[in-house]
Amino acid sequence: MTLRTDLLPVVDELRALAGPSGFDVRTSQLTVRTRTWAGGRRGLGPVTDSDLDLAQSYKIREVSTREIASSGGLFEMGDIKVGPITPTDVSGGGYTEAQLAPEGQTGTEVVYVVTGDLAGEYARVELNKSKPFSWYLTLRRRRTTP
Repeated sequence: MTLRTDLLPVVDELRALAGPSGFDVRTSQLTVRTRTWAGGRRGLGPVTDSDLDLAQSYKIREVSTREIASSGGLFEMGDIKVGPITPTDVSGGGYTEAQLAPEGQTGTEVVYVVTGDLAGEYARVELNKSKPFSWYLTLRRRRTTP
């Protein structure tokens, strides 16, 4: 084990303080929903959903105008940012890249469902993994959400 992997559980515990069992300042929650269509294509046949509810300790906010301006056209007004999210560690805490950004296969759709202040269905724009203790998901509201 390295110092970084040893510290990840501590970082996750500190982030959990903002959640409902701590200070209760995080009012929104993210669910990563993997939707599989039985017919092999979106809209064909019955659908099966598999949900991963992220801990409610992660901050969900709108992307700032500064971030939009410096993104080179990647971000747009109305995009949201989730994080910092703790990467997975050896004790089983945190989340893996496969959990946060599952690869959509034929007949599979990934929907990010936010409940709370910025409620709606979103699509992934980016998973930023450039920092060792914190990852960020940037999401864009889907057209199906009012």
